[in-house]
Parts: sequence; structure tokens; C-alpha cells
Amino acid sequence: METTAVSVGANSENTAYIVHFENNKNLKTHGVSFHWWNETATSLHSHNFCEFFIITAGEAVHKLNGESALLERGTMHFIRPEDEHIIKASSEKGCVHMNLCIRRERLEKILDALGIDKNAFFEGGPLKTVLSADELYFFTKKAEKINLMNFEGGQDSDFYITELIVQAVILLFGSRNKHNSDYPEWFSDILEKIHSPENIAVSVPEVYEMGDFSAPVMIKYFKKYTGKTVKAYLRDMKCDRACILLETTRLSTLKISTSLGYYSLSHFNRIFKEYTGMSPAAYRKKFLSKNTNRESI
Repeated sequence: METTAVSVGANSENTAYIVHFENNKNLKTHGVSFHWWNETATSLHSHNFCEFFIITAGEAVHKLNGESALLERGTMHFIRPEDEHIIKASSEKGCVHMNLCIRRERLEKILDALGIDKNAFFEGGPLKTVLSADELYFFTKKAEKINLMNFEGGQDSDFYITELIVQAVILLFGSRNKHNSDYPEWFSDILEKIHSPENIAVSVPEVYEMGDFSAPVMIKYFKKYTGKTVKAYLRDMKCDRACILLETTRLSTLKISTSLGYYSLSHFNRIFKEYTGMSPAAYRKKFLSKNTNRESI
């Protein structure tokens, strides 16, 4: 796997220094940045921006605000601007980790688009989860694409970085709240599968196959626990995701629709208009007009 190594400089474990977004061209210009580390260790540091990191190979000793923990492959962690941390590769397995960085004001816009309370996200202790094999595959394949685009001088990599950050927020915040569900465990497991990144384009028949019940029984349980049919649940989930992508990226409507499993643009436009009352283009225009005096996301 190709990695992009980035050195942080000093190697002190006792004195933290601040990494400034102003010194990172992509963070300063676009509000997001990405790199893959294959260094043995970072120094003790904090940032004036937010960071999501994922252990993509090996394992690491992570010291966060004075507390140490061993992080296995697939661990995803959110680091707030006020956090101080240091990552050291395991002496036995080594470590490679991916960084997704974003300025706080841009992340807050994403949280608003997702309907997540900003205080709830930034407070209440560190956000951390372990990705499934499929989720880790999703992040690494997207990251490989970003690496290639950056190598070739592509201009659209920040859109794909934003896409990964949106998914990271959903997975991390969902992991904090999944135990508060009133659903039975088997039904919660199905919902988690539906909302996982590799299944965002899932179809109604594929949802039926996720349970041990016939289609009529699955429809009955969806109506009981969500108040919606499977078809309506998927439509609402996908239209909500489309709203987020229209608000937080400049991806074309066609790319958004196909990523959600709608391969007919006219069909997607009709579904989206039924859900929001306006076309995807009108929705994006309305959102942008509300934010003309704010930094573009």
C-alpha cells in the first residue's frame, strides 16, 4: 500500500507543541486535508483544527491527555483542538495510520447538516470506535483514490476527504449512542448494516436478505419499530444523505444519485423532490444562498 509519510519534527514526549492549520496549504485553502503516516512515532502535540485518525495497519500506543491505550488495526479516533496526544507504533507490529483533518468551523457545518448537536459531539469524552472489516476497506479504498488524485495533481480530492469525514462522524457518533436504542439487538444490527458506508446504496430486497424473516414479516417489524416501510426508510435515509452531500460537497447530482443506488437521474430527482419539495439543484442553490456570507464548505 502506498503511504504518504509526514514528519512532525520534534520528538519530545513531555512538551506539547501546536500544529497550525495555517501551515497546511490544503487546510488553509479548502478546510480539509489528508495524509497517511508510516512514521514510527509522532511528537506530543495538539492542533488548532480537528482530526480523525484511523489505524490502517499494525497497532499503536496512543497517549491522549495523559491517558495511554493500545489501539488495534481499524481503530478510529476523533481528536479535538484542545486535546494533546502522541502516537507510537507498536514495537512488534509497527503502525500505519490515516489522518483526516478539518477546520472546526467546517466540521460544525457538517454536524449541522447531519442534525448532530455540536456540544454533544465535542463534549462527553473522546469519540473512538473500531471499524468492521468492510468499513475499514471502504476508508482505505477511498484513501488510495485520494492519494492517487493528489499525486496526479487532481483538484477534487477535498470533496472525497469531506465524504470520508462525513462517514467518520456518522460512525463515531453512532457508536456513542447505539446502546441507547429501544430496538431489539437483531433489529439494531440490521439498521447498523444499512447505515454502514459499504451499504449506503442498499436495495429493498437486499434489506430483506439481512434478516431471518420473510419480506412481509420484515415490513411488519420496520413499521413497528420505525413507523415506516423498508422502502420508505431507505428513501428517507438516502435523501438525508443526499442533502448532506449537496450541502457539504460540489459533487454532481449524478455522482450523488449513483453513490446512493439511484442509477436513473430522473428517478432520483423525482424521489428527492417528493422528499424535500424541491429538486437537488434548487436545494443546493437555496443552501448556498443562505451561506453566501459564510466560508464555503
